[in-house]
Amino acid sequence: MFMFPAFSQLQRQEDIKVNTGGKEIFDIAVVSDTRLLVIVYGIKKVILVNSQTGGTVAQITLKGHPHSVCMFNNIMAVVTLRLCLQLINIHGDIIQLGRSFSVSGNVSGVARSEDKIVVSYVAPPGLQVLSMDGTVMHTFNTRAVGGYVFKCPLFITTSTDGMVFVSDRAKATVTQLDSNLHVTRTYSDPILQNPQGIISVSADQVLVCSPGNHRILLLCPSTGAITSILGQQDGIKWPRALTYSPSQKKLYVVVEYLGIIQVFHQQ
Repeated sequence: MFMFPAFSQLQRQEDIKVNTGGKEIFDIAVVSDTRLLVIVYGIKKVILVNSQTGGTVAQITLKGHPHSVCMFNNIMAVVTLRLCLQLINIHGDIIQLGRSFSVSGNVSGVARSEDKIVVSYVAPPGLQVLSMDGTVMHTFNTRAVGGYVFKCPLFITTSTDGMVFVSDRAKATVTQLDSNLHVTRTYSDPILQNPQGIISVSADQVLVCSPGNHRILLLCPSTGAITSILGQQDGIKWPRALTYSPSQKKLYVVVEYLGIIQVFHQQ
């Protein structure tokens, strides 16, 4: 089983500088060993970027401002807009708009769960599992005994065993749910500060951006342990989002405010 290395085994490589027009990057997804999809705040576009040079390969205009992106398979991505999901078709260096469908709130995070899509909402806070035609399969009721489970669930990820992990910036928690959106555990720790981007790299390893203390954290669901694998000593500062490429053994980290992507290689 793949085990993610300690931060001492991650070697920083040259940053990817994307031409964002001075705006900040919100999210990224790995398309191939040489291509990334990039979401830029305040720009109604998805940008296909050369991950070696940072140059723009292709871009396409959307009907709204995108927030998050995930790859559904190697030729299609899903992008969240304010009140809808947009499918993006990718054929080599060509990207095209696919189908889109409306959703029930202000959608934020997105992840794939087998042949379905999982999304998080920030207004009102909650989660849904959707089929590829937009049919709602499961909905998480935001009300829980004694209050709300979520306040600001910006980012989500899914693991290979079907678990859903949600980072909540406002509550400083990571919540784990099963594929039917039943809460199985909530993780909290003082080291979790303003958690945002989150990615599952194995069934028992989840990486979380913690911009409040400039760290990338490793959550091990089997033990509940949360430890730091990268920090300011490694050049991490205000991490917003991240993704991992198993074939390249590379971790990509979006730096909030700066419009750059940091790259760390697994030794």
